[in-house]
Amino acid sequence: MTQTKKPVLCLTFDNMGEAHNVFLGKSSLPDLSAPAITIGFPNILRLLTAYDLRATFFVEGWSALHYGEVIEALLQGSHEIALHGWVHEVFAELPERTARQYVNDSLQVMKLRGVRPAGFRAPGGRIGPHGYQILGEAGFAFDSSVGTAMPPEIPLDVADYFGDGLRRLPHGLIGLPWQWFMIDAVHYLLAPNGLRDPEDLAAFWGKVLRNVARAKGLVTIISHAHITGVDPDRLSTLEEVLKLALELGFDILPCGQAMGRSEHLR
Repeated sequence: MTQTKKPVLCLTFDNMGEAHNVFLGKSSLPDLSAPAITIGFPNILRLLTAYDLRATFFVEGWSALHYGEVIEALLQGSHEIALHGWVHEVFAELPERTARQYVNDSLQVMKLRGVRPAGFRAPGGRIGPHGYQILGEAGFAFDSSVGTAMPPEIPLDVADYFGDGLRRLPHGLIGLPWQWFMIDAVHYLLAPNGLRDPEDLAAFWGKVLRNVARAKGLVTIISHAHITGVDPDRLSTLEEVLKLALELGFDILPCGQAMGRSEHLR
């Protein structure tokens, strides 16, 4: 039977708890009362449940160790858990031995939580020179990282963007790409020309979705519990974007399912 090609929105969320602050030397302990934990993740999970959607949550190994209740909530919601480094280190800059240690230690913690991650996204976005070999040898199926750092200014003219394609990577991996302009943190916090107003971001992402829908392409959204999940206006923007994607005929999928869409493989 011929498979009908449909546009795909790969829905993903990055980071959990204090991991990045541990890497920066600003913290050493988990904060179980942090808004991202007590408000952000519950808000996101309620939103996904309301639309019967599943997503991929990229979680640091340290976070999986310290935030077991959140991990359990993700598993109960049938969401995919993938790996996001150990303490949200700059993965691309790690010596090979350290990178191997962080990946191995993270996998051991995940195993204790009943999780075997199939996918990886490098903290900081870039995979680095040793990443593919380490991931392949560790048995990962896919990587959702990039090769370049965030540009000084992100592109806001998306008239010629019609989505990304899955890629064959070294060591048997499949690559699930993404764009810097599809990340909530880049717009709200990081890029000098980012769209700070949630309504503006909703309109911008809406343009992207319409382009990708016409081409029946694949696009990835990256959001964060501590950025979108804790803010009612930003959360409403994410809901508006997801509703539009459904209206446009997108299959909204976690990474593991999107990876199986061979019609999007380039």
